[in-house]
Amino acid sequence: MKKTVLLFQSIFFISLLTGCEYFSTSTHTPQQIKKASTWSEEDQGPSFSSCQDLSSDEQFSCFKDTITQSVNDALYAQELISTAALNEEVVLVILIDSEGNITLNSVEDDAEVLNAIPGLYDVLSDAILSLPQAVPSTKTNVGVSVAASIELPIQVVASPR
Repeated sequence: MKKTVLLFQSIFFISLLTGCEYFSTSTHTPQQIKKASTWSEEDQGPSFSSCQDLSSDEQFSCFKDTITQSVNDALYAQELISTAALNEEVVLVILIDSEGNITLNSVEDDAEVLNAIPGLYDVLSDAILSLPQAVPSTKTNVGVSVAASIELPIQVVASPR
């Protein structure tokens, strides 16, 4: 009986010593965390499934071209009326969340194009919302899908009616 108790105590003690590795903690400095979460060349940008067979650089170009085509199609389909002659650039700030959902965050409009063309923001927003689900960006060093923001310049040319 004493041998059995001694054996169990020995096994318990050994398991405590070897199990301590599960209780160890490591700390990371803010600089290490920032470096690991900074976007790098190896990370994968957002894409569409139709662009997946291309190289990384071509995928992102295909992604931007698809968005641009959607916006252009939406603008040509509308009969927007401008209050002024325009040949200006606006920048669409587009968010792609970690699930691949795409939304128009804002339009950078230094030339007041949105004021000159009533309804333009709604057309742009609807064009972005009509896009298919995206393949989200991936931080390859940790294999996690992440949200991303892209800026897409759009040239707006209009004449008053």
